[in-house]
Amino acid sequence: MDSPTNEDRIAEHRIWLAGIAEEGHKLFADIGNLLTEVDELLLKSDALLNYSQPPMAGKLGVRFWKRHRPDQAEPVVVVWCQSSRTGRFWPKQVNGHLSKRVCRRGAFEVNADVTVETVAIVDKLLMMRKSLAMLLYRTRQSVSSLKTHQKPVLDFQRKRLTELQAASEQNLDSLYGERGEHETA
Repeated sequence: MDSPTNEDRIAEHRIWLAGIAEEGHKLFADIGNLLTEVDELLLKSDALLNYSQPPMAGKLGVRFWKRHRPDQAEPVVVVWCQSSRTGRFWPKQVNGHLSKRVCRRGAFEVNADVTVETVAIVDKLLMMRKSLAMLLYRTRQSVSSLKTHQKPVLDFQRKRLTELQAASEQNLDSLYGERGEHETA
């Protein structure tokens, strides 16, 4: 019975590694799909907040702003403020204790409970999105770091093995060369 050679074993191993690459692609796609789903729910939440509150200063909403990278939009909760001079509205980002930001008086009172629950959902979605984005970021950074730090080590090892092989061949050539000379003499 023949036992498998190293070449056979490494061929099987490479097939397994190809499966890992496919699994990695699927995992990144899954994270991307989850981020997309969270963003869709944030958009739906913004639409509900827009509908459930009157168009007045103090109204809460969700906006996607480009901040750190121009190709990525980050969702934030905003409160609409009104200028006393011009009467124009502008969004101002709010952080933390979002349910305490819900206006419950005047025209806001009618849907205050709906707004509070929607804001609680937004808060959970934002935490979930942050967790998914950080997972994606950390994974990318880890792989990048491995490539940056491991590649020079691998290159050195490859070079050193080539040098050792050349030295070994030279040593054997000189040994066999010496034997060949003694045998012929």
